[in-house]
Amino acid sequence: MTHEQHTFWGTESALIRTDSAANAVRREFRRLQRGVYVDPTAAVDATHLIRAAALRAGPGAVVAGVSAAILHGVTYVDHDPDIELIRDLNGQGRRFDSVRITRTDQLDPADVTMIDGLAVTNPVRTAYDLGRRTPDWRALGRLDDLARHTDLDLRQLWAYTRDHPRTKGIRQLRELSALVDPKAESPGESWLRLLMIRHGLPRPESQIIITDHNGREIARFDLGYRRYKIGIDYDGVDFHTSPTDRAHDMRRDMRTRDLGWEPLRVTGERMSADPHGVTDRIAEELAIRGFESSTRAARPA
Repeated sequence: MTHEQHTFWGTESALIRTDSAANAVRREFRRLQRGVYVDPTAAVDATHLIRAAALRAGPGAVVAGVSAAILHGVTYVDHDPDIELIRDLNGQGRRFDSVRITRTDQLDPADVTMIDGLAVTNPVRTAYDLGRRTPDWRALGRLDDLARHTDLDLRQLWAYTRDHPRTKGIRQLRELSALVDPKAESPGESWLRLLMIRHGLPRPESQIIITDHNGREIARFDLGYRRYKIGIDYDGVDFHTSPTDRAHDMRRDMRTRDLGWEPLRVTGERMSADPHGVTDRIAEELAIRGFESSTRAARPA
């Protein structure tokens, strides 16, 4: 008699694991990983794929990296094709079906939490893994997003960083951990904030709400300086490129100017092509509005 083992992950995820790949399962369900199937009517998302990979990998595998961040509920998910898992040195490190398993002896049981039955790196360990990756602006965006959606304790992250002084990318993480802002709502905002700070500008405030004389909200700037009435927006391609979007932005900017604010707009294309021009324009407006600084850092090369 053929032995079968079915593991159901609830009615919502509809994942089934069978040790024998029974013909009935093959016919009626969709294969996600070897021996792991899903109800063909289910809308498969990233969490299904991560669960399927963890099921196939078996006991001892811990979801890590971007995959862990997804299970922690982040919204910034870039197009990383790999699902990330960690095993101890007794396990096997390998790749299969867009799954990357890393072997390490530096994952403490305290670094792991359980999410819906899966072993996942906790927010501090996930931040430690993501904050050391390049490019640095993307790493900061991931840290901001993780801090926004979890109970990430930045003091614990700093302590964890201090306790792992010789790890690749640790210097970058030390810098970025001091710059994390859970109010950031997009990686573009994180990138712009990092650019401003590195070019010697004062650290900006995030998500500045502007109201009219009746207390009604008329605008919210991504970044800015309330004292100097300077508002700065990162204009991504999703919300600021259509004629309707541009007309709305123009009306909003006119209303904020009527209240004494100077709205500035920055795109990712301009930050890539002319980062000094971006920060020089902000510095110029700060100077016009009374900010004085003799300590602005020299321009990065």
